[in-house]
Amino acid sequence: MSISWYIKRLQRMTLPEIPWRIREKSKKNFDKTRNFKSPEICLMPEYSIFSLYRDSKPQNINGFFPKTLQKHLSIANLALKNHFSAFGINVFFNSHIDWHRDPVTERSWPKSFWGDIDYRDKRFGGIKFVWEINRLYYLFPLAISYRITNDQKYADKILFLIKSWIKENPYPVGVNWSSGIEVGIRLANLVWALSFLENYDFATDDLKNINTFVWFHANHLKRYPSKFSSSNNHLLAEGFGLFVAGLYFPHLKGSETWFNQGKKILETEISRQILPDGGSFEYSTTYLSFVIDFFLLFKIICDINGIEYTKNIDKRLETSCEFIKSIMDKNGNMPNIGDQDSAVLVNFGISSLDNFSSILNTASLLFDRKDFVTAKPDLKTWILTGFPCELSKKQNYMGPKKSISLCLNKLNGGKQIKNATDCSFQMHSHSGLAVIKDYIEEKEVLFIGNAMPLGMAPLYAHGHLDALSFTLSVNGLEMFIDPGTYRYHNAEKWRTYFRSTAAHNTLRINKTDMSDQQGDFMFGKPYRIIENCLIKKGNKVIWKAGHDAYLKKKTFAGVTREVVWNPDIKEFMITDSIKQNKKIFIEQFFHCHPECRIKALDKGFIIKRRDEEVILAFSEHLNSQILCGDHEPVSGWYSQNFNEITETFTIRFYGDAINDSDIITRIILNS
Repeated sequence: MSISWYIKRLQRMTLPEIPWRIREKSKKNFDKTRNFKSPEICLMPEYSIFSLYRDSKPQNINGFFPKTLQKHLSIANLALKNHFSAFGINVFFNSHIDWHRDPVTERSWPKSFWGDIDYRDKRFGGIKFVWEINRLYYLFPLAISYRITNDQKYADKILFLIKSWIKENPYPVGVNWSSGIEVGIRLANLVWALSFLENYDFATDDLKNINTFVWFHANHLKRYPSKFSSSNNHLLAEGFGLFVAGLYFPHLKGSETWFNQGKKILETEISRQILPDGGSFEYSTTYLSFVIDFFLLFKIICDINGIEYTKNIDKRLETSCEFIKSIMDKNGNMPNIGDQDSAVLVNFGISSLDNFSSILNTASLLFDRKDFVTAKPDLKTWILTGFPCELSKKQNYMGPKKSISLCLNKLNGGKQIKNATDCSFQMHSHSGLAVIKDYIEEKEVLFIGNAMPLGMAPLYAHGHLDALSFTLSVNGLEMFIDPGTYRYHNAEKWRTYFRSTAAHNTLRINKTDMSDQQGDFMFGKPYRIIENCLIKKGNKVIWKAGHDAYLKKKTFAGVTREVVWNPDIKEFMITDSIKQNKKIFIEQFFHCHPECRIKALDKGFIIKRRDEEVILAFSEHLNSQILCGDHEPVSGWYSQNFNEITETFTIRFYGDAINDSDIITRIILNS
């Protein structure tokens, strides 16, 4: 990275952080020449590790979750051949695995001291592709394949991979030691894979490699914790890794310290990293899926082992599930706000987005909340809770579909969940999200108004310039969407676009972003949300929000947006108010789901997706433009998952405004 980037990063640090960074640098200089040697121990993990898979009987897994099982078997069979995947890219190795090779550039990162490697160096590629392979997500598919088939080759492969990884990443060499989050996630996937190997005959050399792997990982996490501006979700991965290493490997030197340190991190961070209203303190909806799993799996492990923990874990998890439930549509879709890197803690076979439904399923059982249960039973919930195996024991087994249906009915009190008839609205004041949920002719209408702050201070790393944007889902189909993220590193124009004001359903003035983008994970001076309220007047629901982004620029323009939902005429009326005293250029952006088809009308558009249709009518004095898959400038793109991109339609309204202006746009449900 450039010197200017390091200067900007230094300027964001608080005074206590600067001497801490200096001490960390001195520690790295010492470790660079230090000879690290792990204890020569060949003992089994703590026996309670084998109770992590609960009651998931092999004979029932295929019956309940055949698609998930086939996915795991496919990943496992490819892993047997050293064939892996990183964000949709197939990675093929021969008998020797190069754990340092970038699958996109085909260049290998240097095998030097981890502290000397700049993992932002774009000459080698985007570091997340290398790290994705090194997270060892395929250990769980191998383990469950062994559990199902009882074929030893799958378990043998797990031990081969652990041995290969340790040999090719001798501590402290290589980029795979450069980030604590990667270290913690590797430990989590190892632990859950080992939990399925109760009947495996471990050789002495196998146990030595496992213990060596765990000791180096946990020792590194203990020595290099994330603090200050770095203490985001990375800190949770570090704490979780320390906790499971200390709990399941008590015979290793330092295990008691690891356990206590990891437990303290998780118990302390629950009140910080999940906001009081249940949202993410990094102001990213998709990162919430990742963050919750650290606390959820921590709770599960504590419950299994009879470990006492702060009950604030339970309270905040339940609140977070209420938050998720409120912003999820009937088909399980979530607004994709802020950064999204498709991260999961353990590869249970579901995506980070589908994980929201799994979290609700698990919470419905843990907290006896019938309102949380979804219509999507999942293997992860079964493994963590024993559901639905326990219920099926009390019934005659009638096949997976009927049995699961009965299990869900039991959670619902034996009744089908019916759609609500009254409009509901909720303001998540800490997260900045306004939720309007209504039912028109039994069709769900879900509007999410976004007045989130710009990411987590002081870097605002995972924030997007999306103030006053919104998403709209009709009958479980996303119509107006947040376009997503695509990539982090080595993707300059894409990273700039997907974080930009123009990439969100909001207003831009004079073709200027709300805040300056400074590198891939920093912004300039952030805007403030100066108003955000949600009220009901009669049968109408009104959301009003504003920000000061353009008051800080030469335009000196104040911007507020008011959205009025009128169910009687099935209309959202959007009024964008601009306060200024000179001529400015304004743009409104409306991003449609890729499945949407658009037909032009006089001063409007018909937007149709399957059987659902809305009309977007715009202000008389504005011009309109349809963008799709453009490169200069970048516009009309959608990224549902990390490193995935597809063309979509973006509707742009634009024109000049003189003095104070109110721009009115209408979204009318036409189905």
